[in-house]
Amino acid sequence: MQNFTIADLVQTKLATLALALFLLPPGYLLGLASNAFGMRSRSAAEKILFSAAYSVAITPILAVLVTRLSSYKVTIAFFLVLAVISIATLVRQLPLPAGFLSRVQRSTWILLGMMLAWFVVVQFSLADLQIGHRLYVNYVAYDHSVRVPFVEAAARTGVPPLNPFYGLGEAPVLRYFYYWYVVCALPMRLFGLSAKACLSASVFWSGVGLASIIPLFLKYVLYETENLRKKTVIGIALLTVTGLDILPFAYLGLRLHLWLGDIEWWEPNQVTSWLGSLLWVPHHVASLTACMAGLLMLSSIDEASSPGQRIWGAVISGLAFASAAGLSVYVTFTFAIFAIFWFLQLLFEKKFKTFTTLAAAGVLSLLLSWPYLVDLLSKRIDAAGPGARFAFFALRGFPDVLQIFESLGMHNPLLLNLLQVPILLFVYFVEFGFFALIMWLCLRTDTRSSTPLSRQRRMMWMMFVICLLTMSVLRSDSSGSNDLGFRGMLVVQFVLVLWATPIVYDVFSRSSSVVATDIGGRRWIKASLVLTLLLGVAGTACELLALRFYPLLADAGKITRSESFLGSPGFAERTYWLRRGFDQLNALTPSTAAVQYNPTGNETMMAHLYSTRQAAMGDPECGSPFGGDLQKCKQMYPYVSAVFNSPDAIRDWSLDLLCDEFYINVLVATDVDPAWQDRYGWVWIKPALFANPSMRAIPCGTGARTSPVR
Repeated sequence: MQNFTIADLVQTKLATLALALFLLPPGYLLGLASNAFGMRSRSAAEKILFSAAYSVAITPILAVLVTRLSSYKVTIAFFLVLAVISIATLVRQLPLPAGFLSRVQRSTWILLGMMLAWFVVVQFSLADLQIGHRLYVNYVAYDHSVRVPFVEAAARTGVPPLNPFYGLGEAPVLRYFYYWYVVCALPMRLFGLSAKACLSASVFWSGVGLASIIPLFLKYVLYETENLRKKTVIGIALLTVTGLDILPFAYLGLRLHLWLGDIEWWEPNQVTSWLGSLLWVPHHVASLTACMAGLLMLSSIDEASSPGQRIWGAVISGLAFASAAGLSVYVTFTFAIFAIFWFLQLLFEKKFKTFTTLAAAGVLSLLLSWPYLVDLLSKRIDAAGPGARFAFFALRGFPDVLQIFESLGMHNPLLLNLLQVPILLFVYFVEFGFFALIMWLCLRTDTRSSTPLSRQRRMMWMMFVICLLTMSVLRSDSSGSNDLGFRGMLVVQFVLVLWATPIVYDVFSRSSSVVATDIGGRRWIKASLVLTLLLGVAGTACELLALRFYPLLADAGKITRSESFLGSPGFAERTYWLRRGFDQLNALTPSTAAVQYNPTGNETMMAHLYSTRQAAMGDPECGSPFGGDLQKCKQMYPYVSAVFNSPDAIRDWSLDLLCDEFYINVLVATDVDPAWQDRYGWVWIKPALFANPSMRAIPCGTGARTSPVR
């Protein structure tokens, strides 16, 4: 019996190693070529950090543009050449004399241990867990069931990818931020690895990129050069700290017996933990890394910089910002609002040379992103349906609390609107927890300081305030939730991690700094920091366990389910057979085949996760928010839905003609479809390509194969 857990672990390990070919050499060679921050003479550790951070920042735009202008073969050859040059340079520059390992510093070993621990977390969190004939996905499969088909589409259809959920005729261009999926497609095309494994491996590298940019900011923006290695360990370790979400999560579970699959879901406008963001949406975190890499480069430019420095700064930042836009529009939009104010400040201060460099970076990023922006802006007005807005003004609220006040008889709209401000502040305290105290301490210290703030410190405060205010008064509903509020907040969270690092070091190392002295005289502050820090770490650990084990507990009936997307009761055994069945279907059909499953069933998510073929109608809207004509989908949906859900109504239909009209090659029925229960219907009368206890694949169309494949 095939073990899918072992298969996932092996494939993800290979994909992780394969992605290193694309997510290390570009940044390394860029550092040597530009000599940014004197990189040619820096330590090996710093070169590795620069390589990881700036490869995440520039590889996406390079991969997309080269593939768009040529092919994947050319792109892969380009990156392999970069890898060979990098290895040759390393062999020349880094001889390994006797005793080399003994001179590696303790902090480096700690960081390598943290990197290994992160690798293990990714491996065992995202691999499907098989127990006998039951298969348990991680809770993040809710999102990955959309992202895995995007990776598959990028590998199969090229750049720009085509919408894998809309196959009614010629599939439309995928109108989404797809750059990360193109990067994931590279090891797929080179080594034949699965899309699921490559996406899981990208989670690891997105985390490495984020961790790598932290020490660079500490050194070159915050000027924390003293004990930098220890502060680097602290800064990266702080990524394991979230807010106080464990408290409402525990209350809902213990008091109301409502156990959530993700501890963040108690709040409709969540401030997602770093672990949650990486596991759920690695492309958004990669966009943050790209934005911060561009900002780091530009922050080193001033009026005294040489023309060469300004040119390299503009080029590198332009590449990074172009990548960021294609990785996440939400993160880049939030960052861009701050950048506008920063540009205006430079003009006000008459720093024209610096402003010119920043403007050049912006223009370059716009030019590089132009083909991608044309794809996005060419979206049909009716494609996403009514009410789908990228951004609109609305205070970040918490409706459950307002409903409590309304139930108490308070219906005055003015009073309810005024109440939203203190409610928001309280929710922010719960969501940020430890980092809320950090913000207060930084504000207290900087406002009391007699020394003027440095240019970089003012820049960080501007970014924090503008982005926090933006996320407080703007929201989106283009995907049915406030993705702008979720993902744009990453910029704010990054600033807080940077600010927290020296404070944690000073407080717990008995430093004589101003902050440490101030806190030392107020034990309640230190106690609050320790308490919220521990609750934040516990929250992250709890989230890790909830995401992994909620499906097991739900399938066993140990908890009341708070979702339906995992499937109908008995979903674990069905998931096993669906994965096994789709593996067979993928092997038996050409890559150009289009399959159709029940677009309304609970098992749709598993079909998305395991099928590598184009869907004619991936859901009731055919995935039209990602490209395609929604009205055409609505016209055809009743017919496709009836095939699976109304067996009596279609008894006299010619399914082969319907499949020809809708460009369907294979129909996939599952044991929870009403059509499955009709023993005289098409599911059982028409010959199957293959069948198992939960799934039957039926060739369809006038040219379909009429005999089953054994």
